[in-house]
Amino acid sequence: MTPRAAGTEIEGDLRVMASRPWPGSAVAVSPDGEWAAVALPGRVMVARLPGLDHEREVAVSDVRSLVAVDEGRLALAPRRGLLVIDDPAGAARVGLRARGPGRLVLAAGPGGRLAAVGDRAALPRATVIARSDAGRRRDWTAAVDGATAAAWLDGGDLVVAAGEDLVLVRHGAEHARAHAPIGEPITGLASIPGGVAIAGAGDRAVLHSIVPGASRPSITVPPGTGRVLAVAGGMLVACTRSLGERVAVHDLATGRALASLRGASAAAPAPPLVVATGREGTVVAGP
Repeated sequence: MTPRAAGTEIEGDLRVMASRPWPGSAVAVSPDGEWAAVALPGRVMVARLPGLDHEREVAVSDVRSLVAVDEGRLALAPRRGLLVIDDPAGAARVGLRARGPGRLVLAAGPGGRLAAVGDRAALPRATVIARSDAGRRRDWTAAVDGATAAAWLDGGDLVVAAGEDLVLVRHGAEHARAHAPIGEPITGLASIPGGVAIAGAGDRAVLHSIVPGASRPSITVPPGTGRVLAVAGGMLVACTRSLGERVAVHDLATGRALASLRGASAAAPAPPLVVATGREGTVVAGP
C-alpha cells in the first residue's frame, strides 16, 4: 500500500508522519532537526518537526533558495537580495539584509558559513560571495564562469559547479579544477564527508572526492531537470522537477534506496526524517 498525503505518494521504507497543503518551491531543515522552512508564494512558513506545527510565517516573496545556516538562523534569497532571519521558529528577527548580484543560490557550511552564487544574466561570469559567518559582511567574492551552485568543504574551501566542471575556490581564487567529472553540466551539488555529491540531468549522483579526477561510487537517481541534492546524517535526497516531480531518498554509505516520493520537487533530510515539498503540498516522511 502506498501512503498518500497532500497529493504526495511515497513508496519504500518511509511513511507520512505529517502534511500541510503548502505548495512549496524550496525547503530547508535546521541541523538539529527541530524546525523546517518552506518557501511559498509570498511567504515562508517555518514549523516545528516532526508535526509541522507551531507555524511561524515570514512575509517575504519570490524566494528561490533558502538554507538553515545553523540551529538558530535561516538564510533566504528573495529577488535580488539576501535575508538572514534569526530565531526563525520564534521571534523571527532580521539579522542581515543585503543586496545580491541577481538571483542567488545559497549554500550553508560548518560554523555558520554562508555562500551565495548570483546568476545575473547580464554578466558573463557569475559572482560567488562567501561569508565565514552568515551574520557578518562578506569575506570575499570570486567571479567564476558558468557558476550555478556551491557547496562548502569541512576545511572551509568552497566547491563551485561551473558548467561541466567543478572548481575549488580558496579565499576568493580558483585553486583547482576537475574537468567534466560526470560528462554533462552539473546541476545538483551537495557537501558530503571528504568531498561533494554531484549530479546533472542524468540518472546518477556521483560521490566525488576533492582530489581532481578521483571519484567514488555513484548512486542511481531519477533523471530530470531542476536537480536539487541535499545530504545530512548519512542520507542523500535527489530531487527533480521532471516526471511529475520526484524525490529519491538513499543511504549515502551503501547507496540503498530508502524511499521514492512523487509530487515533490524539493526535499531536505533530517535523519531519520525527510521534509519534502512541491506543487502537491508539503510532507514529513519517516520510518
